[in-house]
Amino acid sequence: MKSVSLDKIFRRSKPVRLVCGRGLPPLSRLAPGICGAADKICLVTDRRCFRALKRGFDGMLGGLAGRTVVFETPSAGNAKNFKTLERLLAFMLENGLSRRSLVIAAGGGSVTDLAGLAAALYMRGVDWISVPTTLLGQADAGIGGKTAVDLRGVKNIAGVFHQPALTVCDTSFLDTLGGKELRAAAGELIKYALIAPGTPGRIISKSLPGALNGEKKDLSAVVSACAAFKFELVSKDEREETGLRELLNLGHTAGHAFEALSRTRLSHGEAVLWGLRYAAALSYKLKILDRKYARVIETALCLTEPHALPPACLDFDRFSGFVRRDKKSGGRANRFILIVRPGALKAVNDIPAGILKQCLKELE
Repeated sequence: MKSVSLDKIFRRSKPVRLVCGRGLPPLSRLAPGICGAADKICLVTDRRCFRALKRGFDGMLGGLAGRTVVFETPSAGNAKNFKTLERLLAFMLENGLSRRSLVIAAGGGSVTDLAGLAAALYMRGVDWISVPTTLLGQADAGIGGKTAVDLRGVKNIAGVFHQPALTVCDTSFLDTLGGKELRAAAGELIKYALIAPGTPGRIISKSLPGALNGEKKDLSAVVSACAAFKFELVSKDEREETGLRELLNLGHTAGHAFEALSRTRLSHGEAVLWGLRYAAALSYKLKILDRKYARVIETALCLTEPHALPPACLDFDRFSGFVRRDKKSGGRANRFILIVRPGALKAVNDIPAGILKQCLKELE
């Protein structure tokens, strides 16, 4: 029999939409085609969020409520694991969801990560809508189609790229958040202030103090600027194949290690802020950071003060183990995104252990 060889490039071509604002219309108006075609809907949210925002969710669902079943995840970021993922998939099966069904993720980054992964796996993929309800989620975690769960303390190690058909960032959901919950986003917001060039970066820097204090106008400005910047970047490098999307990892290599080693004593945003400080120290030590921008970087990193690093985070052997296992290392000893100047970054591989240890000691 004659052999046959075919080469084709397959890309999912469904449209992806982002909507940011305050007091937005119901999902059935924002995505009438997807919502109208769904035979059943699974709303995934965490217990505390569902109770605090139930009235807002009712308005968000509108006429979809009659077709919707609700799956509540554990609160406090304990949802991103295989146990909860299995429970969610079983819930979808038991409630008769089909390939025409729709998943809506409403909550923080843990909820959108978990629900997006479940949507990708269920019957080999169903549509989903991301509705982040935290400042961290609206500015970063709920956007971009990265879905994952954690494994053995390593962040986001098991997951897929599965773009939501629609991402809705309605800042009215942020009204119930307290100061602690708003400040939990500080690390990611400062990251965007450092990586977004020109006008977006200036808007974020100017509005960030007010946003962390719950000022509605500043919250809307920060969310819109961060979300639009990330959405545009992801559209150019959805699967991290060109290096553009990797810029979003600034502060995350060390930040994920700090988050794991602190055993949740540090929120994700606080851990990323310490990760940004570590990246700045490395950038300076390796003479990558342009000296004339050092004060600008320092000012940005001091816009808010995180909790002190727990002693476990300063254990270099354990820290370097997490850095080595980071999924972005690509089999190298380590890989860090470092700062040249605001809006300009550089990836550096295999930094000597002695330098890594010196910079970790400086954080004390």
